[in-house]
Amino acid sequence: MVSLNKITIKGFRNIDFISIDFQNITSLLAPNNYGKSNVMAAMTFGFQFIKSQPKTRLRMMGDMSCISINKGIAGKPFVFEEEGSIDENTDFLYGFSFDWKRNRKGDVEDEIEGQIITEYLRIRNKIGDKPKFATLINRTAGNKVKYTPSLTGRCDRELLIESDELALNKLCNYDDLFYHNHIEAIKAIKVRGIDTLSDPEEIFAPRLMMNDEGKRTLMLGSNLARYLYELKQKDKDTFELLISAITNLIPTIEIIDPVVINKLDLKIDEDAPFELPDQYDVIVKERYNNQQTRFQYLSTGSMKLLNLLTKVVKAQKDGVQLLLVEELENSIHPRLLQSLLSIIDDFLGETKLLFTSHSPNLAKFLTAPQLYLGLPSEKGYVDFRTLKATKVPRVLKIAAAGEMSLGEYLFDLMLDLECERELISEFFTKN
Repeated sequence: MVSLNKITIKGFRNIDFISIDFQNITSLLAPNNYGKSNVMAAMTFGFQFIKSQPKTRLRMMGDMSCISINKGIAGKPFVFEEEGSIDENTDFLYGFSFDWKRNRKGDVEDEIEGQIITEYLRIRNKIGDKPKFATLINRTAGNKVKYTPSLTGRCDRELLIESDELALNKLCNYDDLFYHNHIEAIKAIKVRGIDTLSDPEEIFAPRLMMNDEGKRTLMLGSNLARYLYELKQKDKDTFELLISAITNLIPTIEIIDPVVINKLDLKIDEDAPFELPDQYDVIVKERYNNQQTRFQYLSTGSMKLLNLLTKVVKAQKDGVQLLLVEELENSIHPRLLQSLLSIIDDFLGETKLLFTSHSPNLAKFLTAPQLYLGLPSEKGYVDFRTLKATKVPRVLKIAAAGEMSLGEYLFDLMLDLECERELISEFFTKN
């Protein structure tokens, strides 16, 4: 399975530069309006750009909601780079950049479409004494692309390409390339978001929708109930682990049971415009109640826990490389957070989780490499950094002297850094 280890982004909204090295669980910790959501949006944008058709890319390069109007960033290209491994012996480095569309109206209307300007793919076979990255795709001047045609060849074969095309997608059609499977693997990387800020009753409320075949289907919880029902039928061990995790977090729950609630053979008139499909729901029995109820009648936190953990399990089974979660702690009691993080870690497998937070309660359960702290910026840039490895022992000692966890101390320090900016260069990695 492809593993995603690092993402670097430049030139998106108020992001001048950010680079995230992924642990199994990684956090963006900052107060409000420090750019946490912008980082998530930029990552989603980058992967969507790779998977999109040329016409869609052209629109994306002109998306005014993404183009920076920050004085120091405006006019800079969007840069996206991903680093990871394709298998235990093969690392990859893939990136691209493009100029944003320019559209200004003054005395003379000036409009320039966005265009891809650079692109590269480098692969490293880790077998050997001194493994190095070999360049397979190299685009340095807009439409001029060179690629490596064979194992013994050099990266000098020219490829004709348009300004809204990616060489990665075009070379995917060259089945005889020795790195064709590598290209397919990189293109297939899945990034998925879990929105924990949604109204939980919307998550569990029924909706009548149309499926791909044009048939009406009733969905509950973005298909959450149906997924749980099918998981129970097809993978009972995983289902029971998931239910056990929920009941451990919420001990008053005795039973969680996904059910089909429309399995009866009902009489249907011949002139009926459509037939209602099977409906799914999640039934729950609480210790102090004398009967079962629907899960949506439970608390906001309970609904969000079930939604979050179910989607983590689904992401792992679907081979998702990266999960993005906004405000993981939202509506969840602080005492549950440590157990929740431990359970998520157990369920993730090879999937990586990146979440945003503004809570010191969550931060205290994470290690220094897992914490990217939002630092105050004099120019309005997004600025997330980790502690320097050499400074971690000192910071731990200071935190212990103040009877605080690492996360609690860093959160307090982060809020004071605007007044003590010399500590940024002393304690934190360079941006």
